[in-house]
Amino acid sequence: MSEPADQPIPSRGDLLTAEEVAALLRVTPAWVYSETRRHRIPHIRLGRYVRYRRDALAAWMDQLEDQPSTGSAGRSIRTQNGGGIPPQRR
Repeated sequence: MSEPADQPIPSRGDLLTAEEVAALLRVTPAWVYSETRRHRIPHIRLGRYVRYRRDALAAWMDQLEDQPSTGSAGRSIRTQNGGGIPPQRR
């Protein structure tokens, strides 16, 4: 037996656009698109469209808060210079 079409589809969280994510995170849409291309932000690809689950973003932000401080672009300072030792000045 099929369900009536007027019943809501069960959801695991609201789907947001990149612009809505940018407003939520208080960053530019360009940053959201850039992080999406690098697979650094949770997203769902629907054909040529990309959407973001509000619940997945909340979990992702919680995970970021639990991680130790990192350098630029989300990489730890240790991996940027190869050993975690600051370069010496000459």
